[in-house]
Amino acid sequence: MERHDAIVIGAGLNGLVAAACLARAGLSVLVLDRASAPGGIACEHEVAPGYRLPRFTLGSGGLPPRIVADLDLPRHGLRFIRAEGGVTCFPGGEYHASYRDGVVQRREIARFSRVDADAFTRYRRDMLRAARVLAPLLAGPARPRRKGLFAGLRARLAKADRISAMAPADLHGLLRLATLPASEFLDSYFESPHVKAHLAAAAMMGATLGPCSPTSAARLVLPWLETAGDAMGGAPETLMPVGGPAALVSALRSVILAAGGQLRMEAEVTDIRIKDRKVQGVVLANGEEIGADAVFSGLDVKRSFLSLFQWKDLPEGLVERVGRVCMRGVAAKLNIALDAAPDFPGLPEGCPSLGGGLRLAAEIPAMQRAYDDWRARIPPRNPLIDVFIPSFLDPSLAPQGGHVLSALVQYVPDVLHEGPWSAERRKALGDLVMTRLAEVSPGMEKHVVAFEVLLPDDIENEIGLTGGDFSYGATTLDQLFFNRPFPGTGGAETPLRNFYLCSPSAHPGPLVMGGAGANAAAALLAAKRKEART
Repeated sequence: MERHDAIVIGAGLNGLVAAACLARAGLSVLVLDRASAPGGIACEHEVAPGYRLPRFTLGSGGLPPRIVADLDLPRHGLRFIRAEGGVTCFPGGEYHASYRDGVVQRREIARFSRVDADAFTRYRRDMLRAARVLAPLLAGPARPRRKGLFAGLRARLAKADRISAMAPADLHGLLRLATLPASEFLDSYFESPHVKAHLAAAAMMGATLGPCSPTSAARLVLPWLETAGDAMGGAPETLMPVGGPAALVSALRSVILAAGGQLRMEAEVTDIRIKDRKVQGVVLANGEEIGADAVFSGLDVKRSFLSLFQWKDLPEGLVERVGRVCMRGVAAKLNIALDAAPDFPGLPEGCPSLGGGLRLAAEIPAMQRAYDDWRARIPPRNPLIDVFIPSFLDPSLAPQGGHVLSALVQYVPDVLHEGPWSAERRKALGDLVMTRLAEVSPGMEKHVVAFEVLLPDDIENEIGLTGGDFSYGATTLDQLFFNRPFPGTGGAETPLRNFYLCSPSAHPGPLVMGGAGANAAAALLAAKRKEART
């Protein structure tokens, strides 16, 4: 029987990061995926011939610098484009742009309020301060790998010492971020509703929270996690791999193959072999068995345990714990091919912020009403829409003169209270988004070559992501850090020996791209080092 040191189920970004880390450490690694091409939710898709974009994700963002450096991805062809932080367009023609340059950013905010322009300096300082505290917590397991009463006690005391050593201002700021609604937190800095809505809109994308929900302020710090403290004094930038997410997937695949790892596509894992709560290998849909010293799952937590194991083989109570994990779809994805560049007459000509994306948003009370509709499972009436036109930065993604547009529509229920998503409702959602786009780019609808709407149910059916939840589990505080994927874990290790969770269902979730995969690989490598010492 074929055997490997590690098998990774799923060739999404986190699975590929885990496999790359393990392969570079000298382990024999096999990646298995039922799809025909790697990438998972970041897989490349032609919405029309020659028009390339990620089918399910927006397409912006990149891996943290530490992962890029550890895997030496630039040597495998990976390059990034740095863009401004994007622009928010409001009903009535107002807009608010973000700029990396502090002087330009201050001038932009001063259009709405000189008081807010001064306040942004304080806001930026506080965001960077919080990011410096949070970044180390997101870069490793939330729960120390300590076994035994005294070892666990020492770990907890060490964590308590770190908390007590924090400056009072840092601790106070973290507590406010962790508990307040984003709306109340922003009220303590700014007076302009447009400035507050601009910042809130970026934070709420992908969240199962509204801007007035308690604890939602914590999401405001996310764009700042990879921003250097000595940067240009403005807003966080937007990163995009040259060639889109497909280039990132290609670079990770190259690392795995160069280190002797293997990828097998169209190889669906249907069962995991287990004996005495110790994982021993996998079984494919064709009946083939492959042995492994360790198995990593890049699937969401529900699929990982409830579909890959016989429930009778799982520890008592585990099925119930997994079942209680909240996974709900909150966004739809639209992919649009255009035969000409969209024009945005309400923005300054050549506005550089447009390269970082475009958000169509209303003021915070309207955002909260959209969230309330989602909770009531009502089709969106005034959704928050996040738009990215990657071909502005990388023309190779479309034929000459053409462009591709990705849009995530926030607060789209996975299930409606009044019945399923019908073809008519799907069309109505697409028409609503197109109408909103035409308000900021008149005539765009005349240049549409192809247009598709993917609802949460489509995402679940096509790639097996429970509920179509892009976050692989709600990112509320009760499902983050040591509570992710469920209370008492906070890492990649599971109650089953040699079975690791490397998807965003594990800490740090979707908050750090590739972080769950890197943490899972580190957990196995640490265990092997410990075995070697004993």
